[in-house]
Order: sequence, then C-alpha cells, then structure tokens
Amino acid sequence: MIELPELYEIEEQWPILVSMALMEVLLSVDNLIAVSAVAAHLPPNKRNLALSIGAIGSYLLRIVALLVTAPLISAYPAARIIGSLYMIHLMASHFTAHDETSDRSRVVEWSFGKTLFTVLLVDFTLNTDNIVAAVSMSKTLWVVCSSVLFGIVFIRILGRVTVRAIRRFPILSNSVYVLVGWIGLLLMAETVTKTLKIAHLTDIQKFLALFEIILVTIIYDGMPSLQRLLAPFFQRVCLPALRIINMPLSILFWPIRKLTSLAA
Repeated sequence: MIELPELYEIEEQWPILVSMALMEVLLSVDNLIAVSAVAAHLPPNKRNLALSIGAIGSYLLRIVALLVTAPLISAYPAARIIGSLYMIHLMASHFTAHDETSDRSRVVEWSFGKTLFTVLLVDFTLNTDNIVAAVSMSKTLWVVCSSVLFGIVFIRILGRVTVRAIRRFPILSNSVYVLVGWIGLLLMAETVTKTLKIAHLTDIQKFLALFEIILVTIIYDGMPSLQRLLAPFFQRVCLPALRIINMPLSILFWPIRKLTSLAA
C-alpha cells in the first residue's frame, strides 16, 4: 500500500515533483501523437472510446510496472545501472536514428478490437521511458507513482495545450531526450558515488539543472547563427560518439526496442 504523504513531505519533495511533472509532459506528447495516429481511421466516437480505454489500461499497467521496478531500482545497484544505460540508450537512439517511413495503408482495415489492442500496446510500450525516468528521479514510492497522476492531468486534460506548446517550440522534442540522457548519467553517477560514499546532487540542484537544460535548448533554437557555428561539432563529434555509445546498448536493449518498433 502507498501511504498518503504528509504536507511536510510534499514540501520536501516539490523539486522532484515539479521535475517529474515536466518530464512526464514532454515525454508523453510524442506518445499521445503516436497513439492518436493509430486510432485515426476510426469514426470519432469509436476513436475517442479506443483512446480512453487504451489510456486507462496503459496507466493501470504503468502503476503495476512502477510498483515492481521502483523497489528494484532502489535496492539493487545493478538495476540502477541497467536503468541508467536504458536512459542513455533512449537519448542516443533518438539523435542517431534515421527517418523511416512506414506503410499504414492497411490500418483502415483494422477492426475496433484490433485497434483498441494496438492502442493499448503502443501506449504502454511508448511509456517505457516515462517509467524508467520516474523510478530514476526518486526512491520514494508515492513520488514515483505520482507520475501517473501527472500523465492523466497534463496529457488527457491539457493535451491540446501541451501539443500546441511543442509545436510552438519544436526543440522541446529534442530537449526531452537531452534530459533523458542527463537523468541516465545522473543515475549512474549517483550509483557510483553512493558506492564510493561521495556526495551527489541535491534535489534542488537536479531541479535547477533540468530547467537550465530546457532554457539553453530554447535559446539555441532561437539563434540560427549559433546553430551554424556548432553544427560541425555536433555532426563530426557528438553524433559519431553517440553512435559508438549506442551500438552495444542497442544489442542489450534489443527486446524492448523490437517490441516498441513493432507496436509503433
């Protein structure tokens, strides 16, 4: 059972709660767009029903996954390392992936039942990054599980507003994967420093770093001259380094990657 937190606990955890809410919003927007595309061929009433049922099912599965993974991440250094490597893999894969086009012409032939099952599968598999991010940012169970509430509030109620924000600042779609990679590196560093008994970042420092990353990427997006200046560095140094890092991680996380690609 998850005990309801006291007021002082919420006050202590507010940096992590705000950070998780922001991560949940940014990670969930792409998921929302992908899931909506799967059900786009259905009539409006059935489409809304499929998306609603799929969302409920996905969030229930997320709660179960969080309850299972949170204690593992908290108790076992090996689990923390695997989680951190997965976050780094997600970042590297995002920036090194080639654009691919898929043939969705047969989607129109899907029945409501098949579409609903696919919506549920896509919704859950694409939420894997949300799950790992949540358990990486906090070891407190009620804080981790609050990410599900954030997803419901910000995406299902304020989904259109969030999508418009992403369209207004498209760089945020990349910013979130920079944050994902940063959380992965942070989790790995904390695991090592804990073993070596070295102090690590406080919750406030993590919170400020998250907003600094977003701010820097938005500023970068609004400065074409800076983009032209840094483009050779990104192309010749950053991308090759990410490809090298991602090669062994792609093999390690092949089952998850394959399931996600099949669903999407």
